[in-house]
Amino acid sequence: MKLTTNNLKYFSVISIFVALAYGISQLQGAISPLFISLLFGLALVNTGLWGDGGREAASFAAKRCLRLGVVLLGFQISIDKFIEVGPKGLLAVVIIVAAVFLGLRYAAMKSGSSESFSTLIAGGFAICGATAIAAISSTRKSEERDVSYAVALVALCGTLSVFVIPPLANLFSLSDATAGAWIGAAVHDVGQVIATASLMGPAALDSAVIVKLTRVVLLIPLILLLSYKTSEKRSLKSATPVFVIGFIACALIVNALSLPESAINIGKESSKIFLSLGLLGMGLSVKWASIKALGAKPLVLGLIAWVACGGFALIVITYVGL
Repeated sequence: MKLTTNNLKYFSVISIFVALAYGISQLQGAISPLFISLLFGLALVNTGLWGDGGREAASFAAKRCLRLGVVLLGFQISIDKFIEVGPKGLLAVVIIVAAVFLGLRYAAMKSGSSESFSTLIAGGFAICGATAIAAISSTRKSEERDVSYAVALVALCGTLSVFVIPPLANLFSLSDATAGAWIGAAVHDVGQVIATASLMGPAALDSAVIVKLTRVVLLIPLILLLSYKTSEKRSLKSATPVFVIGFIACALIVNALSLPESAINIGKESSKIFLSLGLLGMGLSVKWASIKALGAKPLVLGLIAWVACGGFALIVITYVGL
């Protein structure tokens, strides 16, 4: 992006709306600022408030900012939590993530969804909602409308979990630790996991965060695999984008150094900010008509998947004995 007055003006507008998204998210922690930022982008372009003069600034946010956000995702990777979950917990998480990703991707493609959209929602459901979708979209050619629909879908289902899972956990007489593990394995966004588990108590919250962060660690092999599959090059090293290498390097450095908690939190929040800028930029390229053209079928599929994946996660968690 050229540093012209016009581009800086439009990018300032993008930044202001991301800040506003964060303000709204602070009032309601179950709603991700990434999702709110995407909604702002869609609203701006579809109400005619965003002119063609802002195209370069929107593209910069959607590409450069998004990729920087992916690099900084390394601050969210906690090897300590990965180890803390234990062998049984690790096995359960790997089974859930692999089965949800492969099963949902297959079901979505069989229902008529594109390969790109199927991969996006599968990654969002399997790992970490809008964050995973943003990371996956940056490694492959994904249409902005697919990204927008996928983010909206996981945001909807994750928000429903906040209201549905705690009553079900009480109905099934689950212990706080088991309920927390279920929440960490079934709910998408980290903020939604915390909001849901907080309704169950401190023990449930601790268990949920440990399981959830273990799922996030699995974003590394998934991103590497998808980077390799979408490249025509045969070498994994040559097929991996530079920013994905940056993401892995960031995760390794953060876990190798004894960084203060304040520095890690800054890194995590910086990642969210840049991912929010990226998704807002993507939203600025999507017309309502293109989303509407996808129809209601993906929405129905997402709701069915939400129930099926949540039930499967509970069965695995209960069987393993977490």
